[in-house]
Amino acid sequence: MPAIVLGRFLVQDRYERELELRVRNPMSQYADMLSRAMAVPVWTLDKAVANQFIQAVMRNPEVVSVEVYDESKAIFVRSAKFKKIDAKFLREERPILLETKVIGTIMLELTTEHIEKELWADFLKLGMALLVQVVFSFILIWLLFERRIVRPILELQMATVRLARGKLDQPLEWLRQDEIGNLAQGLDKMRLNLGRLITEREAQNITLQQELNERLRAEQALKVTEEKFIGIFQASPVAMTVLRKAQYYSMIDVNHAWVRQFFWSHDEILGDSETQKALWRNEHDFFEILRILERDGEIHDYEAWLSCGHQEKIILCQISGRMIRLGNEPLIILVQEDITEKRQNEQEIRNMNTTLERRVSERTQALEAANSELTIVLENLQRAQRELLRTEKMAALGSLVAGIAHELNTPIGTSVTVASTLAQHTDEVLFALDKGMRRSVLEEYLRNAKTGADLLLRNLSKASELVISFKQVAVDRTSANRRMFALDEMLSELIVTLGPTIRKTRHDIESRVPPKLMMDSYPGPLGQVLTNLINNAFIHGFEGDFRGTVSIFARTVDEDVVEILVSDNGKGIPTANLGRIFDPFFTTRLGQGGSGLGLNIVYNLVTGVLGGNIVVESELGKGTTFRINLPSAPKLNEGESGYIE
Repeated sequence: MPAIVLGRFLVQDRYERELELRVRNPMSQYADMLSRAMAVPVWTLDKAVANQFIQAVMRNPEVVSVEVYDESKAIFVRSAKFKKIDAKFLREERPILLETKVIGTIMLELTTEHIEKELWADFLKLGMALLVQVVFSFILIWLLFERRIVRPILELQMATVRLARGKLDQPLEWLRQDEIGNLAQGLDKMRLNLGRLITEREAQNITLQQELNERLRAEQALKVTEEKFIGIFQASPVAMTVLRKAQYYSMIDVNHAWVRQFFWSHDEILGDSETQKALWRNEHDFFEILRILERDGEIHDYEAWLSCGHQEKIILCQISGRMIRLGNEPLIILVQEDITEKRQNEQEIRNMNTTLERRVSERTQALEAANSELTIVLENLQRAQRELLRTEKMAALGSLVAGIAHELNTPIGTSVTVASTLAQHTDEVLFALDKGMRRSVLEEYLRNAKTGADLLLRNLSKASELVISFKQVAVDRTSANRRMFALDEMLSELIVTLGPTIRKTRHDIESRVPPKLMMDSYPGPLGQVLTNLINNAFIHGFEGDFRGTVSIFARTVDEDVVEILVSDNGKGIPTANLGRIFDPFFTTRLGQGGSGLGLNIVYNLVTGVLGGNIVVESELGKGTTFRINLPSAPKLNEGESGYIE
């Protein structure tokens, strides 16, 4: 076979040389010669001369055809031989130049048929020579192989069969010291060694049988333990995996919880290492877990992303595990708990906290802005309230002044009349005295003077009392001076000053205050509280032709607290309004003269400067009672030295 292959390459090389020497070189030479020789005949259109040149070339048996084309690509002259269909041809084309101008083209075609025939005949001769040589060599080698190799090997084979049958008593002898002789000597040594080993094996078989019985018992116990482990392993509600270190940490078992969690069947995950690699989203996590297990023997709470079957879904798992030994084989048990939802919930909580913080910040800013606006509005309201309170106070004081002025008008007018009458009678007596006055006239004058003096004294005393009461009430109202006062006297002065207002109505005021009930407090604010409560009863409690009564009662609860009850027998307050009557600007007579500040002023004065508290009790149709508890000597706190002016 090497000779045939080498001969083929030699024939191919010879073929190429012959082809180059007998076809390609002559073809190139003919083409050069004809391109130069055809220039004049083509130019002069002398086809006879051109045919002579072509016939000279056609004498070469390898030349098959020669074609000359003129400048218009038309055939000028042509000569051709018979062509075989299956023959191979080589073509050469050259331009025909006259000086530098192309005036035509020459086309030569040569065949390789003669060269191929000669080479094929040579190849057949070489093949026959090689075949004869191979047959002769095979016969010679076969005879030598039969005598020197086959026969000795058959004898060795028979000896080997005897050894295989256990016949170790017949020695194997070989006289020739060649490779087969060495093999025979080795077989004989093996026979001797086998005899010794068989004897030893029989002794070891007894020992092995004993060990086998022990191992069978151990395997039985191990099988029971393994069945228990498999039962616990498969019943575990958490996904578990067993990996074998000897197989490059490949998975050898998974439990049912693992299949439910990752959507891979046992066959899919355990039978394909590529699928086991695809389980880990990042293969670095798997190698890091193995590194920690080999270093520490266990791992706890390692988090990694794992893929779930063919659903293109990944879950975040918390991985814990331990390296154990089953016999002498190291195994790894991994627990893979799905914490994706847990982490998502934590992230949602963090996002909600962030959103909540942002909302709280936004709400805080909005509240701060609203508080700023409300502060401004509150300041405006407080300023408006102070103005309204001042207006209310001045209106009440003006009403008080008008009432007192009206009350003073009668005694002062009477006093003026009496004084003017006395003055007129005195002038008449003086005139009569100049002319001579009679005793009867003087006696009448003295009687009239005494009567006028009595009238004048009573009216001026009454006016003086009104002025003193008004002065005290006015001083108390326009200031917040703290002083000792008797509650009954202060209330009497208040009722006197309210007399003109009371007499304009059909209502009455009853006062039941123990005498000499002393208080060290602020009579002005207390008088304003009682005035507002009386006016509130007149305006809201008594409507129409109803004739009502306001009762004021006071008593000492203990040595430091005085309780004042202001009651009326009016229509009462609806339950829905009881919680709002002290609110500023709350009134049931909006647009009818009610400002909604009367009871708010009462509440602020009682709980503020007076240091007490006030509650209201009412029932529709049964009147209203305001219960005021005041310290007899309120503590003077900073900022409470006065009230609204």
